Amino acid sequence: MSTVFTGQVAISDIPNGKAVYAFKNTVEKGDSVVSTVKIDTKEKTGIVASWGKANDYPQKVMEAVKKNGSASSALRFLTRAHYGNGIILHNESQADENGKKAPALLNLADFPDVNAFFKLNQIPRFAKETILDLEWWSLAFPEYILSDNYEQINRVKRHKTAWSRYEAMNAENGLIENLFVSQKFGAGTVQLDSKFVATIPIIDSYWSADEVKEYCKANKIKKFVRPVYYPLLDEAYYPESPWHSITKSGWLDIANSIPEYKKALFNNQVSIKYLIEIDERYFKNVYSDWLDIDSSKRIAIRTTLIDAINDSLGGNANAGKSIQSMKFVDDNGLQISAITITAIDDKLKEGVYLPEASAANSEILVAAGVDATLIGGAGIPGGSLGAGSGSDKREAFTILSALMKTNRETSMEPLEFIQQYNKWDPSIKFGFESTILTTLDKNPTGTQNMQN
Repeated sequence: MSTVFTGQVAISDIPNGKAVYAFKNTVEKGDSVVSTVKIDTKEKTGIVASWGKANDYPQKVMEAVKKNGSASSALRFLTRAHYGNGIILHNESQADENGKKAPALLNLADFPDVNAFFKLNQIPRFAKETILDLEWWSLAFPEYILSDNYEQINRVKRHKTAWSRYEAMNAENGLIENLFVSQKFGAGTVQLDSKFVATIPIIDSYWSADEVKEYCKANKIKKFVRPVYYPLLDEAYYPESPWHSITKSGWLDIANSIPEYKKALFNNQVSIKYLIEIDERYFKNVYSDWLDIDSSKRIAIRTTLIDAINDSLGGNANAGKSIQSMKFVDDNGLQISAITITAIDDKLKEGVYLPEASAANSEILVAAGVDATLIGGAGIPGGSLGAGSGSDKREAFTILSALMKTNRETSMEPLEFIQQYNKWDPSIKFGFESTILTTLDKNPTGTQNMQN
């Protein structure tokens, strides 16, 4: 079998040769990806390409994102915007008499084989799961299960990207040959028993459906993974989503640390509103026999006075009331207040660290590519900064939907591959229906549906 390397993938000119898949053909010493986890199987011991130094990068990212409202909302928004109004079938766009191209929708029920496959495999759910993985990790792992005669793909299902790891590249040819799937990845285990791990062959996503079919027949492969991913830059194994920059820059940590700090501040602060100072000479002037009074009675008198002052200062009913106190002349002839009440400044009311929280949330949304107007109150938690006007939201959503085209082309790859493999009607095109917000004067519903 001859193999040609084309930068990120290896393409074989003989389909029934050894199945290969690679993002690049070599891993230089010092590469950020370190192979540490071993998978023991009956056939061999597989070495996992670690995702992060401790093989727990997805788990660490998820842990941090789940603590952050802005990041969680941005990813949820991207996922829903990507899916739009769901999957549609349409034909090739044709120009009308005015030269405007528009696809014509097709009825799924008119294509029994496609309709049956959609129902059997719950394709809308599969699509949403694939989109979720793509928006989080820029990488998804659909598994295809073939019929006994290898002529049809009967089932397709998603393997969670966060639970999946590539096998380390073959030392002889620099190629990735298997995918390992286990819930235990990210738990710090350096060696896993095969009963906890599924091992699935990987087939190059650049192979045509006919090449894959011929290869599976020759090698008696009934199931395989064909990864889909957003375009790679220079990664060896796992893509780095652009929004992951917030985990490397520290902005996500900053955004998460502020509520933790303020929570600790609230829990540990001593809440004192007033400092009340009572001159001892006040009691001597009020009680002529003060020095002869029993100490326990003195304490009771002091307590009664303090309670009276607290009652006067506290509560809504006492708002605006005044407190009467005496003054006396000291030995130097200066007038001294017998009772001095000083309000203690509450630093929390000044919104300490909220500007930093606003900056962190802004950086998070910029990295995710979501306009702050689409997520109300994204500037300061609980605030209105970034709420935006209706026009701002409409334009921001329109731009975001338009930029989803390349993402949607990636998420449609599994269906297009199945279409080619199963010989479905080639005139069918798959896509997502988008909702375009309009003004009420143009459309009473305020929305317009578009195909993309």
